[in-house]
Amino acid sequence: MKWVSLFFFAVAAMMLAAAIALWNWLPTPQEIRGCMVTTMYHVHLCPGSANYVPLKQISPYLAKTIILTEDSNFYNHHGFDWDSIEKNFREGWEKGMYKRGGSTISQQLAKNLFLNQDRTFLRKGLEAIITDRIEKTLTKKEIIERYLNVVEFGKDIYGVKSAAAYYFKKTPAELDVVECAFLAMVLPNPAKYSRSYFKKELTPFARKRLDRIVNDLYHYGRINEAEYNTAMEKIQNFLSPVPPPQEIQSSEEDTMTLQDLEKADEEQLEDSNSIQE
Repeated sequence: MKWVSLFFFAVAAMMLAAAIALWNWLPTPQEIRGCMVTTMYHVHLCPGSANYVPLKQISPYLAKTIILTEDSNFYNHHGFDWDSIEKNFREGWEKGMYKRGGSTISQQLAKNLFLNQDRTFLRKGLEAIITDRIEKTLTKKEIIERYLNVVEFGKDIYGVKSAAAYYFKKTPAELDVVECAFLAMVLPNPAKYSRSYFKKELTPFARKRLDRIVNDLYHYGRINEAEYNTAMEKIQNFLSPVPPPQEIQSSEEDTMTLQDLEKADEEQLEDSNSIQE
């Protein structure tokens, strides 16, 4: 009995030590607010630095679009969308397979800042704790602002500043509705969904998805009718290269026309001189 008691005591002590170490590892409010190198992709994130883009310097279309497509209940929950979690669990139980995704923007930020890509119960537990701390430390504006500065938009493309410059040669403030819809479209799988950019032509999936996003933006009142019509028109030739201006070449017909005009001018001048005489 003595050895059994000692064994359980040792196990309990190790578990307590591990719990204390884990608790001390969790980010503090100061670390969440401060400068850091993110764990997921090693992105330098420092609010107030030259590479950090404040929300007011980002096209308002982008935040609206990403919130609508990634986390439509963003402003109403406290880090976890329990309705979506329940729905995913119920559908997974019925089908015998649980689909990925469904994380809120706050959960995605927690993962991007402090965790790796492991899919374990421990990581999901840490994600939940960190998400709760982020929600209690940052405002919703600060959460979406940091998210837009670290999220992956393509291979080695992290944050809206890099994405706007890479894809559209623009600043984040200059992005229009369709460009914002494109960036939102690539988020679930940047390597796969950015193929249209490199092909310089929208794939059938990309065109359908952009149509859906723009229609949802209009349907839910994120853009007005004029913005909607402009966006739908732009989608028709989005990413297609603009043909170079054709060089004006004088054809034989053009040359003859010019000669005829010069001849007519000379004849008119002769007639004028004859009348004066």
